[in-house]
Amino acid sequence: MTKLWCCGLLSLAAACALMPGCNSKPRTAPITVRIFRDMNSPYAQELDHRILEFQGTNPRLSNGAAIQVGSLNIADYRSAVSNLDDPSVEIVILNSPEDAASFPALQVELPHAVNVCAAVRACPAVVPALVPSKLTGERAEAANKFVQYLAAQK
Repeated sequence: MTKLWCCGLLSLAAACALMPGCNSKPRTAPITVRIFRDMNSPYAQELDHRILEFQGTNPRLSNGAAIQVGSLNIADYRSAVSNLDDPSVEIVILNSPEDAASFPALQVELPHAVNVCAAVRACPAVVPALVPSKLTGERAEAANKFVQYLAAQK
């Protein structure tokens, strides 16, 4: 009887060990969305709040991967705007459309920008947020989810 009890216990332990593996989905790595923005902007603090609120919604891609948002820490906003070919930038948030005036690459993208003034409490000012058109795949999906979140803020 002790042998039977031990065999039953071992069978139960083996079944329990295997069961979570049967139902678990493979975990996908989180996608980090990096935002280029002016950290000294009059809207910076409100944007920080929106980032935290977005993260609080537990945002996910269609494949289940988590979305994380971070800002690029660039000391000089004006000189950095000229270097937006950086492949690590998924979203560009300008202080105003005039910031794009000196940069042809941004001027081309500006018609696709979304005005996020309501999200940063800057209305009636125009605060353009754009996802570079060269961005594709999961990075583009994650970036667009965040921009859509900002655009929906009332």
